[in-house]
Amino acid sequence: MTTKIQTLLIVDDEPDLLEGLKIIFSRVVTTVYTAENGLEGLAAIKAHPNISCIISDIKMPKLDGVGMIREIHNKNLNIPVIFYTGHGNEDLMREVAKYGAYDFVDKPDLRGLQEAVRSCLDAIGKEKVEEGDEELSQMLDKLKDIE
Repeated sequence: MTTKIQTLLIVDDEPDLLEGLKIIFSRVVTTVYTAENGLEGLAAIKAHPNISCIISDIKMPKLDGVGMIREIHNKNLNIPVIFYTGHGNEDLMREVAKYGAYDFVDKPDLRGLQEAVRSCLDAIGKEKVEEGDEELSQMLDKLKDIE
């Protein structure tokens, strides 16, 4: 049996919320990293390139969630970002959607956040299986050519 290694980065400037989410999601994924703003989030991505999914607030000091997802998008990093914020509105949702936001959940909807993370990680797992199936199919085709 193979073990799914999935990592999560949580970016929020509220220390209590950050710690609470870390405890909750540590039961779901292999590793949880945290950052208190978008700059720290980008540094964590650079230090840990195996991050599967990001949960981020929008309004934070130094670099907000919009600036962080813009940088992720500009660097062509394929990491889904779920925004968990109390400052959401349609304009912000449209803006982060331009940069490929995976989902947008209003605080304090913890159940909605858990569902969004589960959906995101399931989608990532399916992509990897499909990639593996494609590689296996190509290898089988090459073997047929040898015969």
